[in-house]
Amino acid sequence: MPIDLTAPAERPPSRPARRPSHLSGRMVLACMVGFFLVIAGVNAAMMTIAIRTMPGVDVKSAYETSQRFNGEIARMQAQADRGWQAGAELRRIGADAAVTLSLRDRTGAPVTGLAVRARLEHPAARREDHEATLGETAAGDYATTIPSVHGGGWTLAITATRGEEQVFVSRSRVILKD
Repeated sequence: MPIDLTAPAERPPSRPARRPSHLSGRMVLACMVGFFLVIAGVNAAMMTIAIRTMPGVDVKSAYETSQRFNGEIARMQAQADRGWQAGAELRRIGADAAVTLSLRDRTGAPVTGLAVRARLEHPAARREDHEATLGETAAGDYATTIPSVHGGGWTLAITATRGEEQVFVSRSRVILKD
């Protein structure tokens, strides 16, 4: 087939003119630096919030706590040997929480004349803890009301002493409903 050299060659359709790109090396560097500054700022804010709400310290001195360990085991064994039966209850009264404790010896007789303290411990923030003294309302029955306690999970720690001797300790995980 002969080729006609006199006819103009067909050109492909032309593309519209491209605008020059504004993305330069400096712009990429600025975006990367900005990205990492935002990440570092968010990390710093999250760490600050986490440390303020849960400092991670459970006891002030682990050494002193370890030195009391054998004494604590002996106290727990003496409590078990007494054979006391305890019934504790935490319930809502309006915005307050009522704590009741019933103590009976192994024969079922009420245990009287104790100084009883209750501590409602928040699992994450020690500043939320509440402490109160329970009064003896009937033979072997102790009660108190702790004001302004919000709902949620708590640890109810009860300690009873006779004179200087700690004769009863109980720690229970409880849920206080709103």
